[in-house]
Amino acid sequence: MSFITLSIVVTVIFIVAACTSSGSSFKPRPLGAPGELLLVIDNVNWSSQVGNTLGDMLDDTFPALPQEETMFKKTRINFSQFKRHFRTYRNILLVSVRSDTPVNKVKYRKNEWALNQQVAEVVAKDMESLQELLMQKWPTIKGFFYGGDINSLVQSYIRTFEPLAVDAITSNYPFSMHFPKGFELKKQDEEFTWLSIDRLESHLGVFVYRCSLDSLEGDKSVDLLRFRNNVLKRQVPGENPGSFMTTEENYPVLVNKSTFGGKKWVELRGLWKVQGDFMGGPFVDYFYIDEENNQLLMLEGYVYAPSKPNKGIFVREVEAVLKSYKGV
Repeated sequence: MSFITLSIVVTVIFIVAACTSSGSSFKPRPLGAPGELLLVIDNVNWSSQVGNTLGDMLDDTFPALPQEETMFKKTRINFSQFKRHFRTYRNILLVSVRSDTPVNKVKYRKNEWALNQQVAEVVAKDMESLQELLMQKWPTIKGFFYGGDINSLVQSYIRTFEPLAVDAITSNYPFSMHFPKGFELKKQDEEFTWLSIDRLESHLGVFVYRCSLDSLEGDKSVDLLRFRNNVLKRQVPGENPGSFMTTEENYPVLVNKSTFGGKKWVELRGLWKVQGDFMGGPFVDYFYIDEENNQLLMLEGYVYAPSKPNKGIFVREVEAVLKSYKGV
């Protein structure tokens, strides 16, 4: 055996030994797509009123979609089955009754057995306490899983992105956003940028609009919605003459607050349509009112996927693009 060959063998043995002695530092990628959740609860608890309550919670509908769709696609197993590959699921909800537990609690953990993983563990001393704890904490638990999915997508866009799409933002605004491969610049002027992608019989788009705060008549949600409609009427024409994108008024627009990129935003979710045509779908908008610099920033993501029954994953994707916002 030559000296070079011997050196290679010794090096490989050293690396393998080092990996073995270092324990389980390596963590795999998570199983499942965003929106998929593994529920671990024993049959005796799942067959009770607790199971009925939990089942109803997990059937919560995704907000502001044209067709009803659950927020999570769930798989259920018993604790005796919770081993091997099951531990690498992206989202894991552990629910159990332990009479010896000193306090009823919900514990949140990230990257427990896999990268970009969210684990929520709900433990109570009896069934009644478990029922009460789930009802009290469910909004936080739901937000934990949904937010984790969005953050996972953001991180994937930061690792692998479309350079020309990123440049379209950084060259025109004092901030950055990251876009998945395939996004293309569709339209741009001094205030407005439109990027989109067509794939898998779907069309996803993102609008960025920045202007003087004087353009906004007020800071209430109705004022923001009116502002959005005016922008889209000017900037986003439809294929038919005189047609344009606007808000579907026959569906309520949901208003919330959100924080990302170090800023506090007003969130609007609803349905869009093309006035003068037969097109529509879900949208999510974020508005940042910068009174100090007299600026208004609007970030919007929209989805057009009429042949796709599950649109929640597409909304997650455009929302993640918006939440990749970072001031520079």
